[in-house]
Amino acid sequence: MKIVVLQRLLGSLALKGSQRFTYILYKMNNQSLGLLVEEKQALLAAIVSSSQDAIISKTLKGIITSWNPAAERLFGYSEKEVLGKHISLIIPEDRIHEEDFIIQQISKGLRLEHFETMRVTSDGRQIPISLTLSPIFNERHEIIGASKIVRDISENITAKQEKEQLYEEIKMLNKKKDEFIALATHELKTPITSLRGFLEVLQKNVSPEGINFSLLERCSRQVNKLIMLLNDLLDVSRVQLGKLQLRYEYFNIVSMATEVLSSFIHFEKHTLSVKNREPIIVYADRIRLEQVLTNLVNNAIKYSPSGGDVEIKIWESRDNIHLSVRDEGIGIDNEHLAEIFSQFYRAVDDQSNISGLGIGLYISKEIIVRHGGTIEAKSRKGGGSVFTVSLPQKKD
Repeated sequence: MKIVVLQRLLGSLALKGSQRFTYILYKMNNQSLGLLVEEKQALLAAIVSSSQDAIISKTLKGIITSWNPAAERLFGYSEKEVLGKHISLIIPEDRIHEEDFIIQQISKGLRLEHFETMRVTSDGRQIPISLTLSPIFNERHEIIGASKIVRDISENITAKQEKEQLYEEIKMLNKKKDEFIALATHELKTPITSLRGFLEVLQKNVSPEGINFSLLERCSRQVNKLIMLLNDLLDVSRVQLGKLQLRYEYFNIVSMATEVLSSFIHFEKHTLSVKNREPIIVYADRIRLEQVLTNLVNNAIKYSPSGGDVEIKIWESRDNIHLSVRDEGIGIDNEHLAEIFSQFYRAVDDQSNISGLGIGLYISKEIIVRHGGTIEAKSRKGGGSVFTVSLPQKKD
């Protein structure tokens, strides 16, 4: 501030013609500029000295010209030990070729950022580092050397390796889990299938009017639910292990939808309908599409406990065959719509009376995706839901 005031005073005197004061003003300006340069150099030196990263400069011939305290801590050499020596002092023998590449880039005026490599400390240890290099210019804008910032990335490498190891362990455990589910499900299916057979035999020998027939019918229904759950778990394992196979054939998808609905006639609260009558032929895995449609209709009924319409509509477009299932149920919040096709995800809380494992829609999506198609949901809370499946038309 004092210098500025003095400059203004001397400037006003100089305007009055005093050559002496003009000369003094010239000297003062040069001195103040000199002070600014010195201050900048001092500030730069302080930054380099206090930096946590190693900062090194060298000539285009690789001779070290500066070495900050962080470089001393990282490599174990003092400044006196390295100044005037070649940078190869800290380069492993099998990486000497990197120096030629670096000098070539710097000589072209190019920067190198986050160049990961290895360097050697004074005690012979090799450490992983990240290099950022910039050319150094003189007053004539000629490249006279390179400045490099060196960062020790040992912790990053270790963390990355630990993360990769953990990922492999999780992947292995997940595979074992899928194999266990597949094995357990397969073993459980045999006795449960036998149980269903025994129940069917008993139903044939019991009068339909008696209470025993009603009890057997309930038992049979619960056994069928259990078999469906086991099949879903088995399909999850097949999906995860890449063993979900498709067997393609031509069939009438409208006829298939009508057959699926016939298995839900005992739900008296709901009005079930297929809006189409004309046949539409699709080339797909019939059993798997029945599984998808059964799951969608079952969900439509389950999530509309008060009853209402459940409508299936099938139509064709230029490149696709579409099938939708609409209900008048409780609907789905927007926050859940993006996740409902995820494995074990349920759009209702655990306190609700609606049962399920949250795998039906996951399996359905996998089946449709493997057909080259898409499945999507549209819904609003309290306004019902519409699930739409699109399958590609087979071109002759």
